Amino acid sequence: MKFLKDVCVVFILAFLTGCGGSGSNAGSSTTYSLGTPKVNSKNVYADTILDNSNNTINQNLRNVVTAVNAVGSVVFVHDDLNGNSATVNGTTYSTPTETITDNNMGQQLSNSFTNANGVLVTCTDAPHGAGPSYPISVGQTWTLNYISTCGTATPISHTQTGVVAVVESVTVPAGTFSAVKLQSTESWTDNNGTTHTETITTWRNTSTGTVVKRVTNFEFSGTALVNGYPITETMSLESQS
Repeated sequence: MKFLKDVCVVFILAFLTGCGGSGSNAGSSTTYSLGTPKVNSKNVYADTILDNSNNTINQNLRNVVTAVNAVGSVVFVHDDLNGNSATVNGTTYSTPTETITDNNMGQQLSNSFTNANGVLVTCTDAPHGAGPSYPISVGQTWTLNYISTCGTATPISHTQTGVVAVVESVTVPAGTFSAVKLQSTESWTDNNGTTHTETITTWRNTSTGTVVKRVTNFEFSGTALVNGYPITETMSLESQS
């Protein structure tokens, strides 16, 4: 999730992103691949954010695949199922409808959305978003640097390190799944001088690569945030079709 500020704070979560990067492969000889979703397939997630004043913000988020291209890239629409927004401690938490494009490795290439001023904003990740290279195996580690550019804003450099930790059972509202557990830390400094550090644990279905659960912890340093801000976020799969 990226923490963007433009009149309100907008939270954008790209849940289908498999991502990629350089790394090492050690440990288990069993490998897990990222499946290709079908057009019109849909995942719905319960999303809970806890802010710095212990307020709870709940959303229901949805991903709907709209295209799978010949080269294997995937386009999907990400939105809030109920179209809700909440203003807490001066910060508006909302998820705009956005279109996301991943390449054939599940690595995010771009996303576009309309901001609070009614302007269409397109963001690109070069060479792609964060995460391990697929296929993955337990013990694999990765390090990745990428550049995120949104509209006319100054590009921002991201750094991520991570490990494929273990395969374990995880239970969410949609059921119980065998899942690969990924642990990573990502950091970047925004154009206001605030450094963001996200510690992320993601569980992905071993048979499809679909995100089943994600827990993100947020830390901020440098230029202080004026309003409320997230401390933790938990996303759990509610249904898939």
